[in-house]
Amino acid sequence: MFHWQAEFELGITSIDNQHKKLIEIGNRINELLEYQDDEDDYNQILEVLEELKSYTDYHFKTEEELFLKYNYPEFHLHKKEHDNFIRYIDSIDVDSYEEDKTLFIRDLLQKIINWIFHHIITSDYMYKDYLVRLGAK
Repeated sequence: MFHWQAEFELGITSIDNQHKKLIEIGNRINELLEYQDDEDDYNQILEVLEELKSYTDYHFKTEEELFLKYNYPEFHLHKKEHDNFIRYIDSIDVDSYEEDKTLFIRDLLQKIINWIFHHIITSDYMYKDYLVRLGAK
């Protein structure tokens, strides 16, 4: 399980809440790894991947709207990271799931959680002070 920690907070409530939701989705992937059930696994992994993609799109759109609203100077670099992650999610070969379920879920979980935490504590921290200073909440 992955837990939200105070050092992840950016001070922008909407973004912090969305980051918490992304971690919650990561925890659902972790649960799939811990409690595999051959009959329901495939449908559950499809559901969580769809939720991850949908919520990630929503989250990135929220951040990007703030960047445009406050004229964030690193908008294009940050958006490129977003686009790369969306491409990664789109490239996940769900058909390879049947080859080795445990490996598939473990690899997916590692990549997603690593990306989320790395993105929050590095890339997102780069815009934190800028947006907060300009009034983003």
